[in-house]
Amino acid sequence: MMRVMSENHHKKLSPDERDLIALLRGKGGSNRSVATILGRSPSTISDELKRNSLNNGEYVAIHAQGRANQRKAKGRKRHPLKNEAVYAYVIEKLREGWSPEQIAGRLWKERGETVICHETIYRFIYSDQGKKKGLSEYLPWKRTKRRKKGGREVHRSRIPDRVSIHNRPIEVSSRAEFGHWEGDTVEGSRRLA
Repeated sequence: MMRVMSENHHKKLSPDERDLIALLRGKGGSNRSVATILGRSPSTISDELKRNSLNNGEYVAIHAQGRANQRKAKGRKRHPLKNEAVYAYVIEKLREGWSPEQIAGRLWKERGETVICHETIYRFIYSDQGKKKGLSEYLPWKRTKRRKKGGREVHRSRIPDRVSIHNRPIEVSSRAEFGHWEGDTVEGSRRLA
């Protein structure tokens, strides 16, 4: 058989290619032979068969194309804040003092699916549009700039003229004198007496 297509890079399978896969697989063709005829990688054919075959393992082209179309439609959802209802809800709850995590969590609980991620709300708040609206004022901590994820950086100052524990006098390890105990409190001095 001759090759149907030249080498395709990162292009989705077409309905005609899916028909040919079903036909060739029905005749007992291997993934590698089907891939050679289509000018595709064998892994592309293998992935297609895993992703779009029926429950019994049979590959039907029209069914596979339908599933691919569903995934494509689901993947092209509009940005959640372009949905007027979601946008209004987010703004209303921010003004009530809710955190982005609470807003996203409540929407998920009410609808049973992820509507918006808290990170998306944060990005919107700290975007140029959000800054113009002063949305950071509604956050519980009212920061105008976003902190790095993972908290703030620890600034350790060095103790001047510090002496290493290894360079301390031997008497310290005997703990015979007041001041050589870790818990030098009134209670600690009472125990020594």
